[in-house]
Amino acid sequence: MSEVISLEERISVITVFTIYLALMTAIGLYSRRVLKKTPVDRFVEEFYVAGRGLGAAVVAFIVAAGLCSVGTFVGGPGLAWSLGLPWASLMGVQIFMNFYVLYGLGKKIGIVARRIKAVSFGDLLFERYEKSKLVALLYAITILVFYTAYCSSQFVGSTRVFEVMTGWPYMVALVLVGIVTVFYAVIGGMRGVGLTLVIQGFFMTLAYALLIAGVWSRALADYGSLAGINEALIKTAGESFMNAFRLPVAWVASQWIIFNMGILALPHGLIAALSYRSVKAMKRAIYIGVPIVTFWTFGIWVALVGRIYFPTLPVADRINPMLAMTFLPAGLGGLVFAGIISAAMSTIATMLILMSSSLLRHIYVLFVKPEATPQELKKVSLWCTVTIGVVAFFLAIAAPPALEYIIIMAIGGSMSALFWPIVGLFWRRANKYGAVAAMTVGLVTYAVDRLKLVPLSTMLFYGSDPVIPGMVFSLIAFLIVTYLTPPPSQKVIQLFWGAKPPEE
Repeated sequence: MSEVISLEERISVITVFTIYLALMTAIGLYSRRVLKKTPVDRFVEEFYVAGRGLGAAVVAFIVAAGLCSVGTFVGGPGLAWSLGLPWASLMGVQIFMNFYVLYGLGKKIGIVARRIKAVSFGDLLFERYEKSKLVALLYAITILVFYTAYCSSQFVGSTRVFEVMTGWPYMVALVLVGIVTVFYAVIGGMRGVGLTLVIQGFFMTLAYALLIAGVWSRALADYGSLAGINEALIKTAGESFMNAFRLPVAWVASQWIIFNMGILALPHGLIAALSYRSVKAMKRAIYIGVPIVTFWTFGIWVALVGRIYFPTLPVADRINPMLAMTFLPAGLGGLVFAGIISAAMSTIATMLILMSSSLLRHIYVLFVKPEATPQELKKVSLWCTVTIGVVAFFLAIAAPPALEYIIIMAIGGSMSALFWPIVGLFWRRANKYGAVAAMTVGLVTYAVDRLKLVPLSTMLFYGSDPVIPGMVFSLIAFLIVTYLTPPPSQKVIQLFWGAKPPEE
């Protein structure tokens, strides 16, 4: 099937998408007005956690849209088109992310965050582990290294969609996407990001609804039944393409861990627990988020069908954009493109806020200028956000070919370093020494395996992803060092488990 798109179709799509961008910009400008009215001593709290006043819908989409990202709408479909049914089936493990984050961790995190006035997830680790600057630094390094790569992949994904939509060169599309996304994240802070996430979540849902209707109706019309579609896929891509059990068990198990348990080690989703207005809003966010994420996740299956119509593609990540341009009228195609790019923009914005707070709170305030005034923090918070956005933008220039692998790498690195210290928030015996050991050993193990300096995953874990040795050795270090060193202070126990916070 041809990938040629007419000029009239491009103009129609661009018109719809321009209206969408104007709406995002307007929300950012509105949120900027709220920020301007915020007293300077409360600016940092308003900028990073929206004054802890976000409602159920916003909290739901911070978790859902922030964590699903371009992986669910571009990278995941690209791997489904490449690897077939095994990958499309595997992605189902992510559907309970709102439940894990908000019910599993949300209530306790929310209570403690209010006690310590946390504006970064790292603030919780800092307080839990006896105000250890080393814990805070290791957290910040992990976030800045892996999340910059993660954020960069979101830029690449949205730019590839923009390429298909407009026909413009990659660099031109990258500049436009980068400017718009960084703009509303910087001028609106977390409140602006949260409000745009609700709109973006709507577009993301509408995108897959339209795409599912267009692709499946055409496939059923062409091949008569699901059995006919299955036969066509086997004929086009081979029998192994539709064999759900053909991938190595160890590798599949590690991917299951990354996209299931790994969600608990991703602070850009956990930041929702710092921002919700009330426990009632948090619970409603679970009810909203789970069915929406389920719908998005199984929307990936349209990429399987796309293999029939596009048996070859120069870049696998283009499959959903090409399906939209082929099987939907141009105006509806514009809505699908808005939804796909929304997935990237929502994640980029939440990541920029997260990385900026880490840079401000755990490097600038702790190591550069502890005595910084509220006016200085206000200025630095904005510059941190801009700087990180620019760095991620420049990394995106390389345009890596398979986005989902970068996302897997970023999640795996974060998990290896942060998973057990985050679990330690709920374990009374955990202490700062164990946390430092877990973070250091996890990072080093993951790095040497991922870089193939010492292939531990092949040698010891039957070809799993490097996240498995990273997490295993991190846990061993966490337990051994924790039990060989003193328990945490009574003040920390009171702060995290007491009915009332300890008196200063």
